[in-house]
Amino acid sequence: MATPTVGQPKLSNDLGFGFYEPTMDGFDKNEEVFFPTGSFSERNLLLNWGVYYEFFSNARIGYNSFISVELGRMDLQNSKPAFIRSLKYRMFPLETFFRWRPKIEINFTLAPVWGRGRITVETTPSEKTDDWNELLNSFGDRDPMEEMGSSDAMINDWIGYSGMIGIRYYISSRIGLDFKAGFLNNSYDKTNWRLFKKKVTGPELKIDKLPIFSFKVIYGIK
Repeated sequence: MATPTVGQPKLSNDLGFGFYEPTMDGFDKNEEVFFPTGSFSERNLLLNWGVYYEFFSNARIGYNSFISVELGRMDLQNSKPAFIRSLKYRMFPLETFFRWRPKIEINFTLAPVWGRGRITVETTPSEKTDDWNELLNSFGDRDPMEEMGSSDAMINDWIGYSGMIGIRYYISSRIGLDFKAGFLNNSYDKTNWRLFKKKVTGPELKIDKLPIFSFKVIYGIK
C-alpha cells in the first residue's frame, strides 16, 4: 500500500541551532585588553528560531533569527568588568521546496540579512568612562568618550544575504526535522559602531563569506 503524503499546515514555527566559524581577531588578538577565550558554544554555536507561512503550493516566506552570545570578563588596567557580546542575524527568507519522497522534502532558501552586533559592559558608575575608553582604545579608536549616558551598550547594524539548501523529514502532519547547509555573507564595518549617540570603532571581525549549517525542529501551527 502506498504511503500517504504528509504535509504541514501553512503556518509553522521552528526551533533549533546552527553552526558557523567566524574570525574574531578584535577579541582574540587584542594586545591591550585580555578577553577570555570563547568556547565552542559561545563562538561557533548559533541559537535559531523562526516562523514561516506557505503562501503558495511550493513556496514559503518567513522570519528567521540566528544569535551568538558570549559572556565573560575583560582584564583592564584598573578593573575586570563583565561584558556580553552578541551577534544576531535576522533573516527574511523566501523558500521554495518540492517533495522528493512522500515524507522527504528538498528546499532552497534565499534571504536578505539584517545583522546586529551588541557589546555590553557592566562597569561601576565611577569607572564607566575610563573602562569604555580603554576598551575602545584596544579596538583602535583614539577619540575618547568624555561623558556617558544611561546606556552601557555599543551597537552596530549591517546588511547581508544568505543562501541555503536543505532536506526535511516529516515525522507527522505537524512535526518535521530540517537540516540546511549554505553560506552567510555580511557587510560588517568595524567603524560603524555607536556608543551613546557617538560613532566609534569596534572589534575586527571577519563574518563575510561564511559557511553555515542549521538543524531545527519544525512544528505546524495551523
